[in-house]
Amino acid sequence: MSWTCVTCGQSHDDIPLSFAADYPDDYANMSIEEREQRAIAGSDQCVIDEDQFYIRGCLEIPLLESDGVFLWGLWASVWKDDYLEISECWKEEGRETAHGPFLGRLGNSLKVYSPVTLNLKVSIKLRPVGERPLFLVENLDHPLAIAQQTGMTHQQVHDLVSLLMH
Repeated sequence: MSWTCVTCGQSHDDIPLSFAADYPDDYANMSIEEREQRAIAGSDQCVIDEDQFYIRGCLEIPLLESDGVFLWGLWASVWKDDYLEISECWKEEGRETAHGPFLGRLGNSLKVYSPVTLNLKVSIKLRPVGERPLFLVENLDHPLAIAQQTGMTHQQVHDLVSLLMH
């Protein structure tokens, strides 16, 4: 489906429905030397200074005119004990019913939302093996939580993607 970007005015063939942060902001903002000395990061987990623990998950926003979702791939900080429990059950069938939910705080600042999303409280629900955890925003009056609860129109998605791509 083609769409016209409200920022640049150009027509694009497909509208991306997912954006992801490669790492938590605390890790991303480190120099390469700091990363090597202070952190361990993989595709789904990150530990900084042996006292900051992050997991990667999905924050989904329903699309109102379809069955799809707009997906934010984000990181959340969790308590060490929760991090260890999540790590231990990562490949365990049925983990989604046997563990959690867990509490965390978003580890990424999404500049398109105000107030800031960094450290926003989330509930973390494990999903079946092979799927990343689901993040649900706890602060129900935050714009990100409202979008997660009420969904987004195609026009809202177009406007958001236009901001994200420029």
